[in-house]
Amino acid sequence: MSCGILGLTLFTNQYFHGGVLGTLHNKSVKPKVEISHIEQHGSHLTFQLFRVEGADVYGSFLIGIEVLDENNKVIKSITQKELAEFPTHRIHNHYVTKIKPGQHSLIIPLGAKADIALDLRGVPIKENYSLKLIDISGIEWTAPIK
Repeated sequence: MSCGILGLTLFTNQYFHGGVLGTLHNKSVKPKVEISHIEQHGSHLTFQLFRVEGADVYGSFLIGIEVLDENNKVIKSITQKELAEFPTHRIHNHYVTKIKPGQHSLIIPLGAKADIALDLRGVPIKENYSLKLIDISGIEWTAPIK
């Protein structure tokens, strides 16, 4: 039985992390955020954020949100300071783990899923625009606005 448990442990370590043979590919080192359900309602842009990978003790710290045109030129930028003061009534959390403003950024813990509403008053959104999120680690996630 002990040999079976040891074999299962080594197999799962190799399969999920490449830790026995080959290069280590631990997915929990870097946060991964999925962006979906991007919709425009008048002057508001809503989208859903879901943190699916990364260390559970380390949140993703969002320091920037940008709306880019078809030439990747920034037409609207939300800064780190604005995200730290982001209104909680514009965040609709789905689970117990919550996306919330922190002292220096918007905090996205592992497993958190929420609908975010941005006020884009005065910013015309057209086809082929995209939404870019910037993590404090330098990781960026981009999704097209349809």
